[in-house]
Amino acid sequence: MQSRFWKTALSIGLFILIALTLSLYLQLELPATTGSYAVGRTIFRWVDISRPEVMTDAPNDFREVMALVWYPAEPATGVKTGYIPDFTTLSSALIQSGELQWWEVSGLKWIRAANPLDAKPIRAQTPFPVILFSPGNGTNIELYSALAGEIASHGYIVVGLNHPYDVPAVRLSSGEIAPYDKDQWLLDAPAHQIYTAERMPVRTADMLFALDQLEIANSDSNNLLAGIMDLDSVAAAGHSLGGIAASEACKADARFKACLNFDGLQKGGPFSMDETMLPPVQLFLFLTKESQLHPKILESFESTSQSYWVVVHGASHDSFTDGPLLRPSLLPVPNQADQLIKFIQQYTLAFLDQTLKGRPADILSESADREDVSVRVFPSK
Repeated sequence: MQSRFWKTALSIGLFILIALTLSLYLQLELPATTGSYAVGRTIFRWVDISRPEVMTDAPNDFREVMALVWYPAEPATGVKTGYIPDFTTLSSALIQSGELQWWEVSGLKWIRAANPLDAKPIRAQTPFPVILFSPGNGTNIELYSALAGEIASHGYIVVGLNHPYDVPAVRLSSGEIAPYDKDQWLLDAPAHQIYTAERMPVRTADMLFALDQLEIANSDSNNLLAGIMDLDSVAAAGHSLGGIAASEACKADARFKACLNFDGLQKGGPFSMDETMLPPVQLFLFLTKESQLHPKILESFESTSQSYWVVVHGASHDSFTDGPLLRPSLLPVPNQADQLIKFIQQYTLAFLDQTLKGRPADILSESADREDVSVRVFPSK
């Protein structure tokens, strides 16, 4: 009797181990893109000699921005690489940042990346609209690959920025690693809010500088992406603090034609760090998990030329990143994260198609409300 019990327990344990192993293997790959284009990636590192780097003591350090770019590419071209191209160099700094556990960093090595580096870009149907993307605090831009890759597969160029010292680790053009400023979490809440507010102009300046660099790259015949960027059709986007930075970038530069904030809320709602709640004049999308907003925020939405508040019910703050897609479950089947990212991708593309490509999107009307996603359009009619 006891022998049968242990045989049964062993069989159950073996089944669970096999299921978990299979689940881990299957979930170390992001969902396939659905657009008509294959997607490539390339990396730019830009140094802004007009801005000293305030996060170091070295007098000759200037602000630098690393950009990871997703773009429509010729199939079967480019070099296969890992999910994080600089992973070997960055792995120790990623762990030391405190934003990722050692086992999470170890797992990043095994994620199967579908987008090769420096693939030959599509040129026959160019130029493509551009989205400049700022990540959340403590989150490398690589962790938005599912969203960025899906957008690019539908005929866009997504330029994701790694802001040094605001994300876990960035390799600079010198080869040095800019670590995450984790000492910020030693501050009390009021002091941390001040710190965050002081970092926001740096992020915003990074976005404006990046747009300047894209204009240079687009006209440089030696640049991989030369001539394929439609810089008259550019959107600023971001997640969390990056969403606030996107709003601030739109207010600072009319070259941005649209603005997207993914679940970024501060004292000024999705529009700003302070309580002025001054929205940008550009078309605006707030795609979020928040199903209720303060009346003052709603008043600010009413003052916009046209804006959308889209709620993905059941989403969390991390649903806009790849994190939930890569977390193992006991069963190797699609989980809620897969469905949530589909909603996020779908509504993002609808807004971009409508604002940058002039294709009206029915799902952005309030009549398109459904159980899992709700839409509110401003100003109210």
